[in-house]
Amino acid sequence: MSYTQFSRVKYYNPVYYGCPESNLKKGVSINSLKHKVAHDNPEEKINELLDVLELLLEEKALEAQTLEGQAEGFSEHQLLTLLQEPPHAFFAADAMRNPLLLFQTHFLLFHCLYLLRNRWQKNRYASLEISALSIKKIGITSLISTVDSATSSHGHTDQLLLNADPLAQYYLDWSHFSNTSSEDVDSLLDSFWKKVYQPQSAEDLQQALNIMELEAPLPLLQLKQQYRRLAQRFHPDKGGESEHFKKICQAFHQLRQSLN
Repeated sequence: MSYTQFSRVKYYNPVYYGCPESNLKKGVSINSLKHKVAHDNPEEKINELLDVLELLLEEKALEAQTLEGQAEGFSEHQLLTLLQEPPHAFFAADAMRNPLLLFQTHFLLFHCLYLLRNRWQKNRYASLEISALSIKKIGITSLISTVDSATSSHGHTDQLLLNADPLAQYYLDWSHFSNTSSEDVDSLLDSFWKKVYQPQSAEDLQQALNIMELEAPLPLLQLKQQYRRLAQRFHPDKGGESEHFKKICQAFHQLRQSLN
């Protein structure tokens, strides 16, 4: 199946490879869809995404060259938006609707970016700058000089580059996609918030309760259920205002941390 044909049927979503959209309408659970992913071969879909990414990054680099300016590249958000919209429409429109899907979408994108970087570097064609804020094609001259000074055997180049980049090791390990559950993602988020969390005043917590339309005291389960209900009502994809939805997200995390 060609990329154009594959895009037209729009069966792709990071959680399920090749599952028809009708399955989602029937309420197939994320767990069962992930079970299918574990038994399917994602190689075809990864190759499709690699082709699209290569096209987009080459076009961006050519645009900068034509304008004789410095290549700016894409942010992760810009790239994901392009991959959700026509003519590519590779990711589903709701590919970031919950933390697990957001993690899987992010992981798949970065998995393919590091694969593409390795392909370009192996062929000594180019390299990629990869971060959430900047994804762009870069020259490989300085990289080749560094690698050649560290090893005289071209056959060891890939391993040398991999060992020098812990992020590449992480994203190139597909088990992180297939084995990460909703609970794992929640744990990662909790760990992050604990690192950056500042104690909230009683006034701040009361304001968060008002935004969440809740009253104290409340158990964590009730907070999560209310967050899902409000997300269904106020998410921008559901016609809600993005600013109010951001306040809901912030209030949810404030209250969650106070309960922890």
